[in-house]
Amino acid sequence: MNILVFAFIPLILSLGIIPALQSEFIPSVDAIKAKGNSMTEINSNKVCGDRLCSEISDNKITSPHVVTKSQKALFPSSMDYTVTGPEIDPDKGYAVIEIGDGLYWLTDGMYQVMFLATGQGVILVDAPMGMGTKIQQAISEVTSEKVTHFIYSHIHKDHVGSASLLPKDTVYISHSDTAEHLIMKNDPQRPVPTVTFDDNYTLNVGDQRLELSYIGDFHSKGDIVVNSPAHKVIMAVDFFHPKAAPFQYFGITRDMGEHIAAHDKLLSMDWDIIVSGHEPILGTPEHLKFNKEFTLSVLDNAYTAMKTTKPSANYFGDLANKCAELTVEQYPDLKDIEVSPVENCVTMVFYAMID
Repeated sequence: MNILVFAFIPLILSLGIIPALQSEFIPSVDAIKAKGNSMTEINSNKVCGDRLCSEISDNKITSPHVVTKSQKALFPSSMDYTVTGPEIDPDKGYAVIEIGDGLYWLTDGMYQVMFLATGQGVILVDAPMGMGTKIQQAISEVTSEKVTHFIYSHIHKDHVGSASLLPKDTVYISHSDTAEHLIMKNDPQRPVPTVTFDDNYTLNVGDQRLELSYIGDFHSKGDIVVNSPAHKVIMAVDFFHPKAAPFQYFGITRDMGEHIAAHDKLLSMDWDIIVSGHEPILGTPEHLKFNKEFTLSVLDNAYTAMKTTKPSANYFGDLANKCAELTVEQYPDLKDIEVSPVENCVTMVFYAMID
């Protein structure tokens, strides 16, 4: 990637592109903030159980299980974990905590999993490679129910690479893009989903309900948001790190525009806790609002670097370094701020320059 970047520099300089980018063609981040990010409605096939909704006469969907939302709620004490993470048992290597009626949070201090005991089986969301058999061990500590449904939050093996360890009759659910990717990969550690959807899917099992939605590829391919509306808990994996700077290249996002837009889309939902997939704590809307502020500040710093940095043989490197310097100065106390500031600014500079 670096070779290609530097190969283009002489051409860019000769064409006079850089001075143009440093002129009035550089947009203001304030204009982006003012414009906002509206949700995009996607027309797609709706999935009702194992069939298309259009295949069901009169589109009348009858669920065999009626979920009474008032029966389920988030425990107030769970908010404590948005400030300080739980103690991890060194012998087990994890902590499993019921954060709401039948809703559990499983973490090893680095990775996070969510699962629900439904009375008719366990719904598990994600199965990180590093946790392996510990996941089912943790589940067995709190319920005698076996896993009946598994949800892929996205394609990445580090979060779902233990999915193959589940019971053979498990129903695997994902976005259609995730399924397409897993078919291509033919990876025995990530079984091909048996139920897929394009934009929305509602899963009712026993006395629990989950609403799955696609709001764009904010991180990778087939990213989804998993929502337990009764508990007011959502799960959006690898989007951001509560109370910490982003992982490098903004969590190796494949689309910085979708990444930025996802903040407002998530904040428009009604929730109190977000399971982010990483960090020792749970997240809140305030954490996400801060992350939006941080992300737009980095974008602002990228524009500032483009306006003030002179063309050179290492122009893109100079831009990233200047952006990183400004960002670290603004957020000196943020956890992990000095781990990947240049890498994050590389992503933002290219987004600001060519997207």
